[in-house]
Amino acid sequence: MATTVERLGRYAEALASEQPIGAYHALDDDQEDRAILALYRVDRPHATIEDLRQIPPLALSCYHQMLHDLAREGLGPLALARSVSA
Repeated sequence: MATTVERLGRYAEALASEQPIGAYHALDDDQEDRAILALYRVDRPHATIEDLRQIPPLALSCYHQMLHDLAREGLGPLALARSVSA
């Protein structure tokens, strides 16, 4: 069983693997969804954005809180250029 520090490390790695971390900036809805999905995949590795949308809002509150905690420290995912493959 992972310690709290190890688990938080996994969340940080998951978030950083999706988008680089840098100085905080406001995220649009799509960016926030992708950041939360990266965090959610620590617990559910094969989750998709559709899976994320099926979860009750209260169940996702800890992931939103992690993003807010990062923002409070002045950190957050950096925006990346969107790929054209939709």
